Amino acid sequence: MGASMLYQVLEPLPDARTALLFARELLARFGTGTPDMPSLSFNDIATREQFHYARQYFTCGTFLSSKRDLQDSRVQELWQTLYGLGLRDTSTGWVETELQPELASLWPLPQGVRFQLMKGEAPSTFPIRDCDECTEAEIDRAVAACGPLSIDIDWFWALRGLPSSNLCGVQLCLNSTWTEQYSEPDPGRHAVYLSIGTRNSDEDVRDWLQGTGLRLGKSQLGW
Repeated sequence: MGASMLYQVLEPLPDARTALLFARELLARFGTGTPDMPSLSFNDIATREQFHYARQYFTCGTFLSSKRDLQDSRVQELWQTLYGLGLRDTSTGWVETELQPELASLWPLPQGVRFQLMKGEAPSTFPIRDCDECTEAEIDRAVAACGPLSIDIDWFWALRGLPSSNLCGVQLCLNSTWTEQYSEPDPGRHAVYLSIGTRNSDEDVRDWLQGTGLRLGKSQLGW
């Protein structure tokens, strides 16, 4: 049975608010018992537009690259540009920086380089920070403010009719999609997934999915 599998619900989701409402509809339809509080996480900054937008709310971020990717000539060129701006690694492949407007010209980043937002104080901050637990009201505010930013929201909740509830629930990916065990930024696209847990038999999962009446994508290794 192994790790939980995610199944994308193939439904048109034109905007973030519609996607959030649809995720909640699935929870109301299939959820049972008392859910955990939802969690929210920010994905990497993948585009210049996302970088400019993030500057409204965040003050700091980090360029990340593995030791192997640091050997790539394009990554080395980017690192030299960062050094030229007076930035230095705090550890190998880890460069922390304020979100200076001139950094926007570095996008698109070369393959092997990621940029993550960091928590911090600012005069105007995002309605909710990257955190383990959020209220539904905080989720509403975060979705209203996310713009082009890529965020994931997870609801761990037992699904009615499945014998085991372990790691069951619904996942919402805004401006991102689920690929190879993690979420990747995908600006302009939103997706909702059902997670069927880690302890349900193949037969139970097959019968349950067929009984939902939903049009679902192929299984993807998830939580």
